[in-house]
Amino acid sequence: MNDEPHNTDETAAELERLRQENEELRTAARLREAREAMAAELSQAGARSPELLFGAVRPEIEFDDEGRPANLGDLIARLRRDFPEQFEQAPPAGHIDAGSGTSAPAAQTLTAEALARMSPAEINWLDWAEVRSALTR
Repeated sequence: MNDEPHNTDETAAELERLRQENEELRTAARLREAREAMAAELSQAGARSPELLFGAVRPEIEFDDEGRPANLGDLIARLRRDFPEQFEQAPPAGHIDAGSGTSAPAAQTLTAEALARMSPAEINWLDWAEVRSALTR
């Protein structure tokens, strides 16, 4: 009989430890889901560093009864207001033509048909290596 209260105390302590562990796991799962949802919304809003911005507002996230983040829209609006430099203002520029201007304009569009339309004087101004290349294509 002397072991019975001790055994009950151990069982209660183990149950409390398991309850705390369960709550910690639920909190971690809620935060992971909130991070994923917020990162997706921030990326869609043009945020440059979604994970960094999530970290800035993480303690302020509120959850609904089902454990889903409830105030992400408000937090993102505040982030956009407080940190506008973290959001793209204009769509990204298209590619740059790094080779632009490195070859003669005629060589870029030189074809046998284009040569046929040129006068002898215009053909004399062309790079003959390009002319030969265009004629052999």
